Amino acid sequence: MRTLHCDVCVVGGGSGGIGAALGAAKEGASVILVEKNQILGGTVTMSWVHTWEPVCGTSALCRNIWDRMRNLPLGASDADYELSSRRLQPDGQRNPPLPFEAWAFQKAVDELVTEAGVTVVTGTSFSACTGEGRRLTGVIAASAFETIEVKAKAFIDATADIVVARAAGCSYTIGAEARSAYDEPHAPGKADPIALNYVNWCYRVRPGSRLPLIRTHTPFPQEAIRPSRFEVAMPNGDILVNPCGMLVADPSSPEDFAAAVRRAWELAFEVHRWTVEEGGCTDRSLIGLAPEIGIRETYRLQGAYVLTENDILDGRMSYPDLVCSCDHPLDLHGYIHLELERPYGIPLACLETKEYDNLYVASRGASFSHIAASSCRLSRTIMTLGEAAGAAAATLRS
Repeated sequence: MRTLHCDVCVVGGGSGGIGAALGAAKEGASVILVEKNQILGGTVTMSWVHTWEPVCGTSALCRNIWDRMRNLPLGASDADYELSSRRLQPDGQRNPPLPFEAWAFQKAVDELVTEAGVTVVTGTSFSACTGEGRRLTGVIAASAFETIEVKAKAFIDATADIVVARAAGCSYTIGAEARSAYDEPHAPGKADPIALNYVNWCYRVRPGSRLPLIRTHTPFPQEAIRPSRFEVAMPNGDILVNPCGMLVADPSSPEDFAAAVRRAWELAFEVHRWTVEEGGCTDRSLIGLAPEIGIRETYRLQGAYVLTENDILDGRMSYPDLVCSCDHPLDLHGYIHLELERPYGIPLACLETKEYDNLYVASRGASFSHIAASSCRLSRTIMTLGEAAGAAAATLRS
């Protein structure tokens, strides 16, 4: 087993991990970023969620990435980035999203981590961790070719499913908390561990097909009949389709989870078929499905502070360790969609584990309640939180 050494080790190369690695490197820390896939980007590149929703509180890093993508031919749309810096216009209308290509995001991020001197280890999955008392001392990860141990002074779990924090014995939860937990207005009376935000499988189509429509005359599943879908035009004219609200995938049951993933994949085809045959979009041809399913929620840390619905509705900003703000609605697909009257803040304590002094979480699995997580899970918000975790972790290198 090969041993690597650094100041800060980041596990997970999605938006949170990218922000964490660059945030730590900016503070002068040596950084190793371990990612299970062969490319960075997480949900953006693997699940094709490559549209940034309008939201406040995003960092200069996000703008830097956007500018780099815009400089690539057909890398990003000509949408006004400044408009996307808040959710709503003064008249209450939603600001437009920022569509871009997944390959352009990957290119921009690769440039940034290279320039920052981050060591990136791809195709390598976390398997275990070691620790002494309140300090994590190492993570073990394996590829098809070798097993490595990364020794560091601080660690950031940027995996969507908080695999490092869970393996290290940190407190975590899943699903909806009971109302008695935090007195949240929309919480159920009883905790429900499988009340998870819906998964979906994004796909891409190209309008303008001149091929004759061939009807299959096969009945459509009820879930595939979707007159309303989230669709965004890509820079080259293709349309990225997010069916939204497909079904729940429970990770605590591997068999059920696998079946849900398979069903979501099938439904993506069926939604496209219905859209073409019955939905009035007869000129669309299917370009492809994303490599992976898009998952909004699984396990969540119970950290030094748990952000709740009440914090969000109150627009709370009075944190001594405020690191980010957000104004995305409470958005539990099929259950709640509530636009906010004002932005709210997120403290660093939501990224801090209670059990370790040198382990942070920077992903959708950070310390948010089930309801709060539906608001602060956007890619740019998570990237900004990742930067904060990286900067905090870098201070521990001495």
